[in-house]
Amino acid sequence: MTMRSLLLLALVATGCGTTIRVTEINTAPKPMRSRPPESVEVFTSGPPQGRPYLDIAYLEAEQASQYSVDETQEFIGELRERAAKMGCDGLVVGAPTNRSPNSGVGEVLGAEKQPDRNGIVGTCIVFTQPAAVP
Repeated sequence: MTMRSLLLLALVATGCGTTIRVTEINTAPKPMRSRPPESVEVFTSGPPQGRPYLDIAYLEAEQASQYSVDETQEFIGELRERAAKMGCDGLVVGAPTNRSPNSGVGEVLGAEKQPDRNGIVGTCIVFTQPAAVP
């Protein structure tokens, strides 16, 4: 393989996958420590009912580039992993997103049109009270 081919392969490989952005919202009511991803509860039909919690951060997952083939399953997995690293008790998954990288200056200057990038949003939550014992 030529050096040019290797460079192109490296550029394509780094452009694949999912990008996660985190916006902190509130200070956690307790110290947060990294935890295993499988210990983060995932809620897809709305926030948990009957157990008080606090929103800690807004998370956005998006295809890293036009070459990414990641979809909902990968987005939720990546969000859960990031939530686990942050020490979140739960992840409330929100709506899918679709962003056009063509809006703005690039479009005005006649840049090549890129495909839209899909994503999904979520909220890192921390429970403020222990779970009720049945």
